Amino acid sequence: MKYCSSCSEPAQNTMVMCAKCGAKNFSDMPNGSLQNKTSSDQTQSEFTADKPVPNIQSNMVLHGEVPTGWLSSPPTPWRRYAARSIDIVVFGYLGFTVIAFVFYSVAPYTADQFFSIFSSPGGILIDIVVTALIGCVLGGVVIGLSGSSLGKLIFGLMVVDQNGRRIGAVQGIQRDLSVYLRGLGLGIPLVSLITLWMSYSKLKDTGATSWDSEKNYTVWHRPSGPGQYTLNILGILLLITVTAAGRIMNSI
Repeated sequence: MKYCSSCSEPAQNTMVMCAKCGAKNFSDMPNGSLQNKTSSDQTQSEFTADKPVPNIQSNMVLHGEVPTGWLSSPPTPWRRYAARSIDIVVFGYLGFTVIAFVFYSVAPYTADQFFSIFSSPGGILIDIVVTALIGCVLGGVVIGLSGSSLGKLIFGLMVVDQNGRRIGAVQGIQRDLSVYLRGLGLGIPLVSLITLWMSYSKLKDTGATSWDSEKNYTVWHRPSGPGQYTLNILGILLLITVTAAGRIMNSI
């Protein structure tokens, strides 16, 4: 069964002309049904348009625990590198000292043999690699739990997830191990120059490093100003002092 498109008269499927009005156009349903369907669709659209749509974005936590006024762009690669250097030196020496204290307390002879490695040829390179590893692990825990660290507090930096929340200790360690491998090149001098340059280029081009973009982490920074410039200078002086003190301790 089909219907005339003009008068909605029922017609047989074999008919080519409407018996009532003579029209030659047919459809699968009467005009009244089409009109009712159109009217129903219009009513539904109007109802949907009038119905308020929840503003999902407004209910999202966009900044979370990030201080008001802090920025996520443009990136501050030199402040990030300086903060990382302080964390490696401070946490690395601190962790090394604790490990040495415990090791000598438990097995002094074995500990003496182990630490003699750092006095052998190539010991300086081993010292750098191990110190950087310990510094990244301990620093990752602190960053994951607090969102910041000693170096990041001084240079005004904070690492959070996409909702502005702290990433946690495990994720913090994973992130810093990625920094250790892909950013610092295990701390090996020549290798680190290449990896640092690659990381710097990606940060400048995309606004995020590979280890942050993969996990949707964001590094926020305190806006530059007289106060932050003063902290930057103090941070550099602290880095020089701690590094010099560490070298003196190693030479004793």
